[in-house]
Amino acid sequence: MFSKSSVRRVLLPVVALVALALTAGSASAAKHKNPLASLISQSKNESGIVVYGNPPSANFNALVAAFNKQYPWIKVTEYDLDDNTIFSKYASEAAQGVRTADLLIASAPNLWVYASRKGYANKSFTPIGLNKYPKWAKQFKGIYIMSPDPAIIVYNKLLLKDKVPTSVAQIAADSSTYGSVTGYTVDNTFGYTGLYGYAQIAGWKNLQAIGKRLKPQTGVGAQLQLLAQGGASVAYLTSPTARFTISSNAQYKQLLDWTYAKDGTGLVPRGIAVTAHAASPASAKLFLDWMYGNAGQQAMCESGFTAFKTGFKPANGCTNTLADVYAKVGAKKVYMPGFTQKFVNARPKFAAQWHGIFG
Repeated sequence: MFSKSSVRRVLLPVVALVALALTAGSASAAKHKNPLASLISQSKNESGIVVYGNPPSANFNALVAAFNKQYPWIKVTEYDLDDNTIFSKYASEAAQGVRTADLLIASAPNLWVYASRKGYANKSFTPIGLNKYPKWAKQFKGIYIMSPDPAIIVYNKLLLKDKVPTSVAQIAADSSTYGSVTGYTVDNTFGYTGLYGYAQIAGWKNLQAIGKRLKPQTGVGAQLQLLAQGGASVAYLTSPTARFTISSNAQYKQLLDWTYAKDGTGLVPRGIAVTAHAASPASAKLFLDWMYGNAGQQAMCESGFTAFKTGFKPANGCTNTLADVYAKVGAKKVYMPGFTQKFVNARPKFAAQWHGIFG
């Protein structure tokens, strides 16, 4: 028979091994614990996300539908507003202490500079996957680039047949083929950013040549409608959200198509921020984090925004990516202004020059 001391000598190493295994298991469980667990728990007691944004409703609804596959209990309500209203409405409501936006989305570098200065953004949260993006994905504390949108060319393929415009220079040089042109005015924040980016690369010569042929429209929806009706043959430097609109609209799909401006593509940084006065901060943070993950990038691509996670390759042949812009246009022909004071200060002189050409 074994003595008590010998049994004790056998059991002690076994007990130690079990304790070690339990400790290791606890450490492993802690290591693999969902870092978003507390946000998920908190979001279930919130009242959904309110968004003040500039994405067209169809594009944003498609994005939200994908988000709700992962977070079905979070209702997202978007108010489709122009960039100036997004910020002024939030500022007014926040000052009054009433329910306001949880997320702001706008293609307005100048207004994001102001928003940062005024403390509109919640600075306490950084999306987990942000280190897989270009450094400029974070512009200020709590203010990020949602989508670096290339200013694209959209055209009426029935009117132009095989004469697909691939540059603003081509549109400018051939008035008999391309005739009336539509696009944004410089007074629109997306328009200013896209035009400014183009001018940094290609100068003003081609814009001057287009001159009085331009029939400006304030929104991409109005531009697409004018093109479909034959009121213009081409829209220059317009929003890439048109890609989704064309692909999902049977009539537009028959009439319209798009391409990059290969002589100069301005990237219009569409910014996003969780607000400092959000009523549903956890839900808004989950949306922001999801957007920078693979599922979010796939949904961004499919809904007509621009996926830009480094090394990410969308499924299903989707090509709405920053990598595709660089591949088709060339890095030297792409310009991204960022949210800088220099860009803000340049606007009055640039706008005056634009109006001097287009009226």
